[in-house]
Amino acid sequence: MKRSFSRAAMVVALSLGSVGMVGLAATPALAAKKKSGGGEYSAEFIKVYQPLSEKAAADPASAKAEVPALAALLSSADEKLAGGQVIYNIGTKTTDAAMQYQGIKLMIDSAKVPAEQQGNVYLAAGQLAYNLKDYPGARGYLQQAATLLPNDPQIPVVLTETYVQEKNFAQALSMLEQGIKVRAAAGQPASDADAFRGLAIAANNGLNDQAALWAVRVLESKPRAEYRTEAFKVLSALSRFGKEEELDLLRLMYRADALSMPQQYSAYLQAADARRRPAEVKALVEKGIAAGVLKSSNSLASDELTLAKSRYDTVLKELTADSKASLDASAAMAVGDTFLGYGKGADAEAMYRKALAGNVADKDRALTGLGIALADQGKFDEAKATFSQVSGPTRSQLARLWIAYVNDKVG
Repeated sequence: MKRSFSRAAMVVALSLGSVGMVGLAATPALAAKKKSGGGEYSAEFIKVYQPLSEKAAADPASAKAEVPALAALLSSADEKLAGGQVIYNIGTKTTDAAMQYQGIKLMIDSAKVPAEQQGNVYLAAGQLAYNLKDYPGARGYLQQAATLLPNDPQIPVVLTETYVQEKNFAQALSMLEQGIKVRAAAGQPASDADAFRGLAIAANNGLNDQAALWAVRVLESKPRAEYRTEAFKVLSALSRFGKEEELDLLRLMYRADALSMPQQYSAYLQAADARRRPAEVKALVEKGIAAGVLKSSNSLASDELTLAKSRYDTVLKELTADSKASLDASAAMAVGDTFLGYGKGADAEAMYRKALAGNVADKDRALTGLGIALADQGKFDEAKATFSQVSGPTRSQLARLWIAYVNDKVG
């Protein structure tokens, strides 16, 4: 059931900001090349380069002023490599990112960076370009780095952010997804930060269908508590679930301690209905009040709690009697559904199995309920196997969330 939500209220900013720089090994010194007879350097270049390289080590701040004179002399590939290195080093020592970028571009233009250093050089160039807001340049260098360092998880992250900065959000999500696949192919565990970044990009920029999909990915990544809460906020606001599916989503949020807003409690109260599920409503309202999310003065909560208390014992007696009677599949599922609220997982399990054995019409709903009953009893392997049998397009997405919950419980 879709409801509106405030993107501004979501804790999903998580922007990259500036990126940390990868370290670069020094290139062979010009003096060593000259001694061995290697390299192509003009006399003018040598005259400026040698004293500047010494000053760069001793007094980099004053060396900065002489960089333009050196840059003007760089002609051959060897000069660009050696000169670019010293310019990059001066920029690094004086925290001048623009000068670092100038130097590293010269090194790349020389086409003489040693093969073993090329990946890190392209990566550093891409990071510098990103920090200097040269996003097309950053992408070019990072794509080169990705070819040379295919398993580096940082590269797709920065590539993603170049598209975010240019407001090309669909491409940003595609790149982030590619990075997740790279991580998986390398045998690395799913990153809740990557999944949450996808959620942030989609949710904060009106890509609602994508936001719901990325919220599922967050929950499947064994996320930290705050990420889990935000993912559930998005799902409860944007899901296309019908009434019964939404109830099972809210049941999941209750068990995952992810009900964090009065609106979520209100939706749950309306879906549960104290007349049919008094135990579930009673536990829900009491938990909401104890957590400080619901106020005891809330008229809906107060009225539902009063009704739930008055119906609690009567409905339990009816359930006990019905469970021993001859029930058709639909009635058995209804009994099992209500048993869940009383914390009677074993009784609920028996009723759901009876419904399934009787070829209940809504098999996916019965399988979901059976999975919940099994999870409530700590039968996690059986619960996962049961949720995995859910096949409908809507319920299968919900089942993925329950499987993620079970995986979290297993640890």
